Amino acid sequence: MPPTAAAVGAPPSERLSPQTRRTAWIVSSIFFVEQLDATSVASALPAMAADLNTDAVTLSATITAYLLGLTILIPLSGRLAERYGDKQVFAGAIWLFLASSIACGLAPNATFLIALRFIQGMAGALMAPVGRLIVLRAAAKHEIVEAMALVILLAMIAPMVGPFLGGLLTTYVGWRWIFWINGPLCLAALWLVWRFLPATGGRKDGAFDLRGTALSGLGFAGLTWGLIALADAHAQTGPAVAALVAGLLLLGAYVRHARRTAEPVLALDLLKLRSFRDAMAGGSVFRIAVGGVPFLLPVTLQQRDGYSPLEAGLVVLIPAVGGFAMKFFSGKILRRAGYRTGLFLHGLLAAACLAAAGLVPPRDLLPFYAALLLGFGWARSLQMNAYGTLAYADVARPRLAAATSFFLAVQNLTVAVGVAAAALLLKSGAAIDGAGTAFYSWAHLALAAIALASAIMTLSMPASAGSALLQSKRPS
Repeated sequence: MPPTAAAVGAPPSERLSPQTRRTAWIVSSIFFVEQLDATSVASALPAMAADLNTDAVTLSATITAYLLGLTILIPLSGRLAERYGDKQVFAGAIWLFLASSIACGLAPNATFLIALRFIQGMAGALMAPVGRLIVLRAAAKHEIVEAMALVILLAMIAPMVGPFLGGLLTTYVGWRWIFWINGPLCLAALWLVWRFLPATGGRKDGAFDLRGTALSGLGFAGLTWGLIALADAHAQTGPAVAALVAGLLLLGAYVRHARRTAEPVLALDLLKLRSFRDAMAGGSVFRIAVGGVPFLLPVTLQQRDGYSPLEAGLVVLIPAVGGFAMKFFSGKILRRAGYRTGLFLHGLLAAACLAAAGLVPPRDLLPFYAALLLGFGWARSLQMNAYGTLAYADVARPRLAAATSFFLAVQNLTVAVGVAAAALLLKSGAAIDGAGTAFYSWAHLALAAIALASAIMTLSMPASAGSALLQSKRPS
């Protein structure tokens, strides 16, 4: 059923209880700490390399190691939360993130730092899905849209300040403080978790799907590493392709394993739910389209348009501003338009803005170019929130943990696919076009076409898609 008039008109304060709002803000603050760390490191790589007697290319493996740690443990996160309790696992992940951050700041060489970043990524693999799970279990159905928008609100601010903070700390107190600053932030977060977050008891029945965990975790890690290597101009193609093939074979083996296992680590039967299946399919295609944009935009601005790294970095903040603004309106828009129409229209907007941004010369038409990036960020933000909540529309509460692990595992992979797609489009375009610059525009158009495909996919959704999430708590 479509959203009722009461649902559309109900003020946000009536759709979020104080407990749900507080829980969402606490989880959001912890996601902010994680994203701040992740986005601060890149700007410090040259200084880190000089201090550790290596080079920046070698130390870029610290970013890859973090992503691999993140990928390999996400499938297990839901099962750990079910076994030991959401709050306990969440707090344990924060402690691990805190300890590994301090250790990163003490790393004597590149090898130790890369290994510690892998551990840090494993902590992040538990923080992200379990934090979301805590909010989903605290929120009523009608609160999920606003609650999840709050969850990622502060995380969207971190990429705006992370590179600046990383450069500031590196310049004035040293790169090691990028990791040490996590200490007081994590301790404050732990106090908030123990003081205010609701606790859920674990269940001791059921066995861990260790074989499924190994197959899925290593499969996702193989695909992620292969895609990252394909996007890296310094990496060899052979090992990247081998990793991709191995990842696909491992995930294929997991599918066969899951069909014969009573409680697999990733519950494939969730795909029988229409809303979950639509969110996974459309959301995956959309994330492939936009996942490479943070890579594509700065490269285009610097190599085609002659911007300095600082100028390009400032321009790339514009989509983040649009996305941040959308977080205050996404619930209202979805309640007025519904999921199908909202996703379709904003998918069209994202595709149109991305395509036009590839054709407009920013130095000549900067205000128009900035408006396009602002519109793209606005539309991208609604799509991410909509797909991220639609997935839970028909999931029973006992299965929220399984749904969260499954959704986030695929989400991380499709973002990596998007980065690899953008890199391959530029590499192949440069090989074909030589000294020309038209291939930068074609790369924008190709990603825009994928975003358009995701918008068209939403037309197959039923008109009532996600209606359970769009109701007011008051009877209509």
